[in-house]
Amino acid sequence: MALIDIILPVRNGDAFIADAIDSIQAQSERDWRLLVFNHASTDRTAEIVDDFAARDPRIVQTLCDATLSLSDVRNLGLDQSDAPLIALHDADDMSLPERLARQRGFLEAHPSLALVGGQYEVVDSTATRSFGTRRLPHAADRLAIACLFNNPIAQPTVMLRRSVLEALGARYDHGFLTAPGLKSPEVGTLAEDYWLFAQLAMKGLCANLPDTLIRYRRHDMSIGVSKFQAQMAISEQISDHLMRLLATWHDETWQTVRPFCNHGAQLGAVEKPGTLPQAWRSLRAQLLRIFGDTPGVRRELAFRDVLANRSLPVMLARFARFRLTHSVDTDEMATLRHVLSQQKKRLLH
Repeated sequence: MALIDIILPVRNGDAFIADAIDSIQAQSERDWRLLVFNHASTDRTAEIVDDFAARDPRIVQTLCDATLSLSDVRNLGLDQSDAPLIALHDADDMSLPERLARQRGFLEAHPSLALVGGQYEVVDSTATRSFGTRRLPHAADRLAIACLFNNPIAQPTVMLRRSVLEALGARYDHGFLTAPGLKSPEVGTLAEDYWLFAQLAMKGLCANLPDTLIRYRRHDMSIGVSKFQAQMAISEQISDHLMRLLATWHDETWQTVRPFCNHGAQLGAVEKPGTLPQAWRSLRAQLLRIFGDTPGVRRELAFRDVLANRSLPVMLARFARFRLTHSVDTDEMATLRHVLSQQKKRLLH
């Protein structure tokens, strides 16, 4: 048994899989096993992985049937893993050499947490051009509330603690947090990571390191590019379901969070913008009662205050004040840029 099992699903990844495995073999942490789940690839992926496995016994390839969904494959990885720590990896990304060591050290120092992610650098398909680093929130109390509005945890940066997953029955595409009368959403393979991580985050079990852990390869074949709008629609459904869970648990009246979400740096649609300020005041007070008045909660609500008025001059003025006292995350800056871009398009038309 290794200390860390690394789960890497791949489908027709012969263009990138060697870079991914090279980055794992270059880790300063040496006590790992790489479990490659080949999801019915028809290219040279199996041959490439077999070549690595022949030279490194820590690498194991499992062939998966094409009828399985990506969530099924990821769950197969969780089921077959037996290490106390589980690192997630995508076939087109590259881990930086200290990634596993830093995450292992963090989880050992914080035994109450089940998940640690981190920051990542976005690169092009050739990994020669950088688009900068995506900065995500860190603290557990902020992640607990931030997960209502978008996904603040990056799937390919994550390391999990097995014992907590087993105790909760936590798996992809599965609602392991429940409330009477509520049916869990079926998220398929478009937002399965958000659904899993948000449930863990709401229980205060997640944190992000401030360190950059991986190089994330952006290309046209990734789901985040090819199925973006469908992914955003399901993410909004998850946000509302999470709020329904919270309202039921805490005996509160349910209120939609969609207008204040920024999944994919896009604001949720609003039929009557004039009603937003009052709706936000009510929802804000409710969230403070549910999550408590902690630094992380106040920090997340401060940005949602910016979005609570769709008048562009008001929003920009609020954002300027917000920046005087808070460092701005990547998704927050991208959201304001998207608002300005949409306004420019309306003016031009």
